[in-house]
Amino acid sequence: MKSIDQIELNKKKYIIFDMDGTLIDSVGVWNRTDQILIKRYAGINVDLEKIQFDRDLFLHKIQTGDTYLEYSKYLINKYNFAKVDKQKLTKIRSNIANEILENEIDFKPNVVELILKLKSLGFILILATMTTQVQLDIYSKTNKKMLEQMDIKKIFDLILTIDNVENKKPHPEIYNKIVQYYNATPSEFLIFEDSYTGVLASKNAGIECVNVYDQYADIDRYKIEAITDYSIKTYKEFLMLI
Repeated sequence: MKSIDQIELNKKKYIIFDMDGTLIDSVGVWNRTDQILIKRYAGINVDLEKIQFDRDLFLHKIQTGDTYLEYSKYLINKYNFAKVDKQKLTKIRSNIANEILENEIDFKPNVVELILKLKSLGFILILATMTTQVQLDIYSKTNKKMLEQMDIKKIFDLILTIDNVENKKPHPEIYNKIVQYYNATPSEFLIFEDSYTGVLASKNAGIECVNVYDQYADIDRYKIEAITDYSIKTYKEFLMLI
């Protein structure tokens, strides 16, 4: 891993950001949502860290198909949920999470300032996220705290979600599509990612990556640091470079 001040920004034209865990603190929302569901349908309290650990293990194994449906099926089987199928549970899970996402989620400190600065310097900004279009609409249309600071759809020149690809990260499909879209080379891009799967996707695409610290990725911290090009604790560190 190289020092953050070794980034050659003058050789970059395109800056890509992941969404959940990178631009916003949203991963914990799913822990809270699953905790509510487990309590409701199984009658037990499960620690948030345990929920996070188990979900990470499950998601690492699922690279294709409907991740949300398969995870609901996993919850039903693991905790012996009664009187609910995976389709219904997926909808209930989404409703609970969306309410939290709409009313509580905010951008990470200094990231809006960084994005606006990069935009003013002429960089092409791209959002590449494994979230759904439905959730992205919450961030860009109904979350008032976020809307007051930045209009995602106006700031980013290109937005791709999980709905635009067949393969999830760490498969490089989403990044390969972006490179092809701009008819560019991987060396012209820089990616900001929080998770191991995200960092690995960038490596698989041959694009330099800045790992942004997120507490929910600590389970993979050593693996992240072994492959990422750069690492920052906060966006303020990167702002000081430009």
